[in-house]
Amino acid sequence: MDREIEEMISNYADCQSVRPEPAKMKLHCWETPTQPFQRVHVDFAGPFQNTYFFILVDAYSKWPEMKICRSITAESTVEMCREIFTTFGIPSVLVSDHGVQFTSESFQQFLRMNGVIHKMGAPYHPSTNGQAKRYVQTFKQKLKALMCPTSQFNLEIGNILLTYRKMLHHSTGQSPSMLMFGQQIRSRIDLMLPKNEIRHAFDLTVK
Repeated sequence: MDREIEEMISNYADCQSVRPEPAKMKLHCWETPTQPFQRVHVDFAGPFQNTYFFILVDAYSKWPEMKICRSITAESTVEMCREIFTTFGIPSVLVSDHGVQFTSESFQQFLRMNGVIHKMGAPYHPSTNGQAKRYVQTFKQKLKALMCPTSQFNLEIGNILLTYRKMLHHSTGQSPSMLMFGQQIRSRIDLMLPKNEIRHAFDLTVK
């Protein structure tokens, strides 16, 4: 009887019209970073073909990093972050969701030891970590479109990353590589340029 009452009310327009609206979460606007790796956003994608992917996006340059992982434990998350930080330096702020990997004591200790401020989005409001979430969706769409086997993941992910890093980003008007390194990274498309135009190769972007 209870179930029937719930179904009747949920399908009754007059009841729904006077139902109180759930509290809306105020949109959070992140402070604009002024340099690369000042703030990074992280997230996991998957499982996709029994594989997980660790995503890190720099808020300033939109430079993406991606790691293939078979497990999403706090320990493996620390190792992947350590590898990325060794290459690009330690960020001032790291933004994540409330996943157990990020709230675990071992991950929190890792951040404290390296002087990283940890900020987490509001529960059930993924938009507060939109930098990483948007890239996760972009990545999923591209990987599904490729329909590649697991053995080809490294190759295809490399191609996706190279293309993304070289393209102009709609929010910055520049490519991630230009904002990260001050120059355009080289790809095979630059080989199509005449030799006398090689010096202009870094101005070419993938459309």
